[in-house]
Amino acid sequence: MNFSSARQYFYQEIQQPDEDINLAKASLYIAQEEYPDIDTEEYLNALDVMAMELEERLPSFRYPLRVIQSINQYLYEELGFDGNKIDYYDPRNSFLNDVIERKTGIPISLALVYMEVAKRIDFPMVGVGMPGHFLIRPDVEGIEIFVDAFNGGEVMFP
Repeated sequence: MNFSSARQYFYQEIQQPDEDINLAKASLYIAQEEYPDIDTEEYLNALDVMAMELEERLPSFRYPLRVIQSINQYLYEELGFDGNKIDYYDPRNSFLNDVIERKTGIPISLALVYMEVAKRIDFPMVGVGMPGHFLIRPDVEGIEIFVDAFNGGEVMFP
């Protein structure tokens, strides 16, 4: 794929209503600027596989905190995802394909992996821009908790 087609796909993706934008696809189209030969479907499939494996580990009763604990155990303990605290400004921390392969990233890229896996298990989460940091929270009415995807899925309360 060349730069212009990656940009074209990105542009088409973000022209949709916000709720219809596939963030993983849009992020992979951005990554194609740096890696023109990546197969976006391969990385979307990797997210699908993570969600399928996570689905098998979920508790019978899907209370939000239990689901978050299951996601955290799977992503951080089993798969080894982690915030890149040693080389935070490494550009690879921002490209979704690299984050999936290297299992390391910055707050927003790790939050994207978390949100994409959570969405696939029908546990939607949304991003929350905080001063100097990016967090996520369950998109569930009445649930006031935040998750720090950069720090092992640490759960925080307001």
